[in-house]
Amino acid sequence: MLNERQLTIAEILEQQPCILGELARQTGVSSRTVLRDIDYLNFTFSGKARITPSINMGYQLEIVDRRGYFQLLQRHDNDDRLLAVLLLNPFTTRVQLASTLNLPETWVAERLSRLKQRYERAFCVTSRPGVGHFVDVPEEKRIFLLANLLRRDPLLIPLPGITRENIEQLQRACENMHTFALVAGEYLVSVVLAIYALRNQLSVTWPECQHVALKNAVDQAGIYLGGRAFRALMGLLEIQQRHTAGISREGIVSLLKSLPGIAQLNIIDAQLVDNITGHLMRCIAAPVWIPEHRQGSMNNLKATWPAAFDMSLLFIARLREQLDIPLFDSDLIGLYFACALERHQNERQPIILLSDQNAIATINQQAIERDVLNCRVIIARSLNEVTAIGEEIAPLLIINNSHYLIDNAVKNVITIKNIITAAGTEQIKNFLATAFIRQQPERFFSQQGSFHYANTAGETWQGIIGKTCGQLVIQGHITEDEALRICAREHEGENLIVNRLAIPHCWSEQERRFRGFFITLARPIQVNNEPVSHLLIACTAADARHELRIFSYLASILCRHPSETISGLASYDEFIALLKQ
Repeated sequence: MLNERQLTIAEILEQQPCILGELARQTGVSSRTVLRDIDYLNFTFSGKARITPSINMGYQLEIVDRRGYFQLLQRHDNDDRLLAVLLLNPFTTRVQLASTLNLPETWVAERLSRLKQRYERAFCVTSRPGVGHFVDVPEEKRIFLLANLLRRDPLLIPLPGITRENIEQLQRACENMHTFALVAGEYLVSVVLAIYALRNQLSVTWPECQHVALKNAVDQAGIYLGGRAFRALMGLLEIQQRHTAGISREGIVSLLKSLPGIAQLNIIDAQLVDNITGHLMRCIAAPVWIPEHRQGSMNNLKATWPAAFDMSLLFIARLREQLDIPLFDSDLIGLYFACALERHQNERQPIILLSDQNAIATINQQAIERDVLNCRVIIARSLNEVTAIGEEIAPLLIINNSHYLIDNAVKNVITIKNIITAAGTEQIKNFLATAFIRQQPERFFSQQGSFHYANTAGETWQGIIGKTCGQLVIQGHITEDEALRICAREHEGENLIVNRLAIPHCWSEQERRFRGFFITLARPIQVNNEPVSHLLIACTAADARHELRIFSYLASILCRHPSETISGLASYDEFIALLKQ
């Protein structure tokens, strides 16, 4: 059985590679103990995944069989077993939980508190004096919550009379069933198992229904539901099916057009509408209240396309005003917006290609414009031509593909010999993505607006944001409207936090360039259960798309360093020095 420390190591490495010393620091043990844990983890993973050392990044986790890996981890994850026991019983005392899970009562007490925090946005875990703990949700939601757990691992909890053979036979039958087109076979199996587990507690009476195919599949798999339980199963599935009828392409288009600022972005196309419509219909037909909690951190994606994720929050808020549906994976909707933004990038950045060989120059020009999006390659055949072109336009990059020596005073230059290769185009992509911020970070991050905030021990996150934004308003760095938007954005949740640096931000209607203000805190604070040491308040316009890359660059820099380096930043100068590395 994996212990909490070993599960923590696996979870850290699922997010990103990590050096041995950092793993030891985060788990509170020696490096030798971590190495022993890694050996035991590799043995336990049984080929489904493997932790290996890398030359530059420490240790990394390679997942070979994703489904098998997460099912294996779930069997070692006592949080899921704890939640399953709570869902199976109307009330459960702490002593009963400890006895059922064969774990110390003190551990149960600690995990109950963490379980409440972990799922506070999806459902409520509460207690009643003298009776015990329970999940405070309606019966229908209780069934779907248990189904979500059993979908990840049907054998998570022992169900009398249910074996792996029963489940596999039902799985094969459900995969070939087309009665519920939007419900995957494995989800259908999980709902059947949840109904079976709760069959003696069902209180809602459902009308008769005629679905012979599913009833025959359940019976042939050797799972006895009984008439009452089967009616509950079909009633739940039919209700979700009817709810999907409330989603239409026209309605989604209307909702998208109502989002502030989206018209200027010009990103509403058929693919975006189809992606979001299909996603919402699947969410309604097969609700997922307990997502795969080890799906990986979305912070890097949020930092790359923050406008997309902010739009997804607005979209979901509008959606909930019109339709009462369970929808918690805003990250996925954010990805659809990000893809739409990427499809509609129309800016073509100028690049000068200095080459004294005509044939090679033409070949390389075509290769770069084909493989590097949104760039326009201008060929120069001499240093004088480079100077002349530079007087008319400001090139983002100069590629020296010649025998000429370019003066060291000229910035944004890379050298590529002969015909460009795939590695060369990757070098260009990486350079273009960061050149404009790496060269002059002071242009975007103001020293005048950066300061130290001495937060008190009991001060809330909303209080910190309100006072720091208020100080920036007084100093004239942001407007009152921008401050209100930032505070409202932080109150909504889905806070952008990258390696202990919170990035409160808003999309401004002011015709001003990106403004970032680095603010150190006297004390670290927990924000949405994540540690935050400092904050970076930012304002930008969503239509200034080249400036959105600043968020991506920040994420890449911040994730490159150990968390204690970020926590240890003591001044604006240290922050700027970090960005220039």
